[in-house]
Amino acid sequence: MAEQKVLQTGGDSAVISYHFDESVLQEQTLNIKLFDNYSEEWAAFILLNRSRRTKEKQHSYDIVVGPIANDKVGVQLFRYMRDYIDLPTLVRKLQYIQITTQYYFGTERAIKLLHRL
Repeated sequence: MAEQKVLQTGGDSAVISYHFDESVLQEQTLNIKLFDNYSEEWAAFILLNRSRRTKEKQHSYDIVVGPIANDKVGVQLFRYMRDYIDLPTLVRKLQYIQITTQYYFGTERAIKLLHRL
């Protein structure tokens, strides 16, 4: 991913590793959203954050965990946004894509939970 971004925007690539204690996800002290799988709710959330015209956050979660919207997923999202497929078809097609999980740390409170390795 770092090398791809360098190809797109220039600069030097760097990978920085962090440790995150996932037991925090069970605590009630942070506003956390967990998506276990591709779903209509997940798709609506991704589309909300991808199609916005402002830099303002579209949600109030400290941490969001769920399937990554990679290039294969992006193709299906594009098809949905162009009305080539409906939402149930989008979700059905995503079921065949192997899930890779991504984590979003969106607040200072959440970022403080990361420990650089």
